[in-house]
Formats: sequence, structure tokens, C-alpha cells
Amino acid sequence: MSFTVESLSEQLARFPPDTRFAVAFSGGMDSTVLLHATHAALRQREAGALRAIHIHHGLSPHADSWAAHCEERCAALGVALQVERVQVRAQAGASLENLARERRYEAFETLLGREEVLLMAHHLDDEAETFLLRTLRGAGPRGLAAIPAMRPLGRGVLFRPLLEQRREELESWATVLGLRWIDDESNASLRFDRNYLRHVVLPLLAERWPAYRESWWRTALLAGEADELSEALAQLDLALVKTASPTVLDQIALQRLSPARQRNVLRYWLQQAGAPDPGWNVLTHIVNDMLTAGPDAHPEVRWREATLSVVVRRHKGGLHLQRVVQSVSPTSCYSWHPHDTLHLPSNGCVYAIAVEGKGLRLPEGAQLTLRYRRGGETCRLTGRRTRALKKILQEADIPAWLRERIPLVHVDDTLVCVPGIGVCEGWQAGPAEMGWKVIWIPPDLDPQA
Repeated sequence: MSFTVESLSEQLARFPPDTRFAVAFSGGMDSTVLLHATHAALRQREAGALRAIHIHHGLSPHADSWAAHCEERCAALGVALQVERVQVRAQAGASLENLARERRYEAFETLLGREEVLLMAHHLDDEAETFLLRTLRGAGPRGLAAIPAMRPLGRGVLFRPLLEQRREELESWATVLGLRWIDDESNASLRFDRNYLRHVVLPLLAERWPAYRESWWRTALLAGEADELSEALAQLDLALVKTASPTVLDQIALQRLSPARQRNVLRYWLQQAGAPDPGWNVLTHIVNDMLTAGPDAHPEVRWREATLSVVVRRHKGGLHLQRVVQSVSPTSCYSWHPHDTLHLPSNGCVYAIAVEGKGLRLPEGAQLTLRYRRGGETCRLTGRRTRALKKILQEADIPAWLRERIPLVHVDDTLVCVPGIGVCEGWQAGPAEMGWKVIWIPPDLDPQA
């Protein structure tokens, strides 16, 4: 299909006449074509209907010159350009490409105006490369589904009008018009999987199957339909296995489903909870190993994507999803007053509610501190005998992974309260006294953790 300004105009005409557009402008060939064609297609619109956004990652030594090139091209067209600088910090186990992509979309989401349409220059070759990459990684229907032409983004909409165009058609259009664009030197490096497919694998496929792009496009559309059906079934199954908490599933109810439906509803549950895509191996481990482990076992599985690391654990008939947070130091000590909410480093927050005739009695001048277990602590809760704190936490059904994280309330060196468990003997408020109910919100539930 030959690319023309008219074909782009027809797509943009689907939006209301007063719609404002922003082109994601990297300065490469694809986005250069999109910017010039969109400028021509919107020539009859009022001034200001089109702008461009350039994301400056700073990852290449040429990043500043690329931004300058984009400024020059936009100035020549009379299109306003916003250059947004983002920081991409390398992290262990995380792909730099994926991190850069995350920062880029986060920036677009922040910068996009209400009902503004962000135009991105993904095309049919991008779709084919993505399809093959995901196939090689063992993706299911969701991963193989076509790149969406349109989806919500921030306060606006993301729209990809070039998805049915081949790269060679866009380059031919740009060459005829004598356009200039940036060639990112990293695009030639075969150490990146996408570049290896683009320069080595796909040219060989094209020699024998020249229509492979269109064939894969149809397959991707069919995969998208299959994913819609799987999601509809997952919604029905989630109603059977959910609990009062969105991050906990009923293990017994889950085991009544077939393994395929277990994996399907697990994938949907994790997606709804905001977890990274678990992939086949994680889902299989949960279904084959975690659900079938003995009653005394404490199985768990961890995985991550970019900066987000999560864990699924089994406890008392439930599957619990949590963010992975840093360990707490048993030597940590924090001053605290019940009037204040204290956010603990990597460990949620502690606050208190004033209650009459119960809760923690706080004598005049007493100084409270919060500490963690060091091992060997004993505790005498009100009306009970002295026992090992470890046994008290076990009998209270506190999950094993939280026992070391519970902030213990002390006055000087005396343990006076275990949040969520009780107040120690001698520190309980009397019938006519005001006391404090101490509450600890674990890090997975604390929005500021």
C-alpha cells in the first residue's frame, strides 16, 4: 500500500475538527515522515493544532545533536517542539531498552493534554519484528496480538496511523520529498535482538515469503481475538476464586479449575493487580509447584520487569501477591509519638487511634520507639502468661514473611505493644483512661512505601 498524505488525512478526519495532535518526534525516518505528512494533512486546521514532542534520553553521545536536529526541522515547518529530558538509570537484571521505553511513555503520559492525540510512527515492519520477538520468547495470545492502533494514554489518546505501511514505502516517500532524518548508530548493532531480526533474519524470510508481514498481521489480529475470549473467561473465573483482598486468591477454589484455566485466571489477576507480565514459566511454577506443595511448605515465586519486582507466596489457603521490598535491619530504632503517622523505610507506616478504656496507656513523659525483632524476645500480653514472641506471632497467623517486619512498640527497653496483636501486661489503658490503638500498615498496602 503506497503511503500518501491523503490516506493519513482520512485517518485523522475520524477525530473531531478541534482535536489537537502531538507527534512523537525522535528525528528518525519514521517519525520524520509522520511529522511532515501530518503537517500537510492539517494545513487547513487552525494554528496550534499540531505540535511535536522529542524525548531526550541522554543515552547516546549524539543526543544533544539529535535534539538540535529536531528543533531545526520543526522550526522549518512552523511546528512547536517540546524537548523533554528523562533520566534512564541502568539496573541489575533490567533491559536498558525497556527502561528507556518506560521513561519515554511516562513522559508522554505526563505531557499529553486533555483529549490531545499523540501520533506515533510504528509501522508494519515494527509489527512483524515485535510479533517474531514475542514468538521466540514463547508469548501467548496477548503477547502475539497486534500492536494496538489506538489506546488511552494519560489525559489523551495514543494513535498509530502507519501500522499498515511498510518501512520501504515510508522511506520512498521521504526520499522523493528530499527529507533529512537521523540515523541512530545503535540501530546497526546486531547485539540487539530486534536489530538482528531486522538486518539478518527478516530479509531472508522476505526472499521466500515476501508477504510475511501481512500474514503475521492477520495472525496477530486473530491472537487479539483469542485473548479477548480468554479474558472474558478469566473474569468469570476470578469471581469464583477472589477474596476480600484484591492481592489474595482463594487457593482451594483455584485448584477446582483445570490447569489451563488456573493459568488464565492467574494471568488476569496479576494484570489487574498491576504486576509485571508473569510469562509461561512463572505461571507454570505457580500451578504445578506452589498449588501442589505440602501443607508445611512455604513456596514462593519472584519475578521482575524493569523497576518493579513482585512475589507470590502461599499462606493459610491463599495466594498472596506483594511487591518485593528491602529487608529491614534488626538494629533500626525510630522515635514515634501516637499523634503522628510514621512512614518506615521500606516497611509501610505506623499510626494510632485514640480509644477510651482500651489500647496502649502512655504515661506522661514516656518516649516511644519502634524496633524490629532480633530473636529471643518474650512477651506477656495482658491477661496471659509470658511466652516467646515467635510463638505468639505464629499463633496469630502472621505470615512468616511479615514476622521480622512488625514494628514493636517500646518504652525505653521495655516491649509494651505488638501492633495487630495486643498490649503487654501493665500497659493496658484502664476503663476510665484514654488509650491508643496502634496500627501498622505493611508496605504493600501503604501508598507512600
